[in-house]
Amino acid sequence: MLSYLSSISMRSIRVFSNLIIVLFLLTPLASNALVAQVSNGYSISENDFVEYNKLKLRSVESGSKAEKNSDPSELTFSPLTAVETNIANNLNSHWVWSENTLDIIDSFSPFLFRTKKSATVDQVKILVEVNSIGRLSAFEVVGDVDRGLKERIDYVLRKLPDCKPVPGFDKYGLETFELIIQK
Repeated sequence: MLSYLSSISMRSIRVFSNLIIVLFLLTPLASNALVAQVSNGYSISENDFVEYNKLKLRSVESGSKAEKNSDPSELTFSPLTAVETNIANNLNSHWVWSENTLDIIDSFSPFLFRTKKSATVDQVKILVEVNSIGRLSAFEVVGDVDRGLKERIDYVLRKLPDCKPVPGFDKYGLETFELIIQK
């Protein structure tokens, strides 16, 4: 009888401790620099930037809405990971790059800033445009950079995979992202 009561007591303690752990994990972080963490290395800042190592990404308003929109029936949907879903929700975007895209860009950072001219630049701000089928259609470097750095950025952006459509939208159109790459 005593062993039965102790086993019930041990189960109660385990359930209670698991409940405390779950509540702790679900409590949002309230610091200024980090509002919600979506995975190792990925975070959402208070300015709606997704941050990963020395990269920042956010969705910005597109200037022209005249481009053709795609219907969901025209697109191929693949399952999104939890990280991709969180990034898409936090950026309020109907397009999301695969989970490893920011890692790909970050790995090219030494290549981008390898020359004497580009070594003097602390960060590069790029506006990246994704068309109605999820492909990178254009980019614009904001600020003064040398021709070589712009060509290396072009090379890196051509290596990126297409964006995935996020399920649940009626139309999928042009989306502009601001990408900041720091040295």
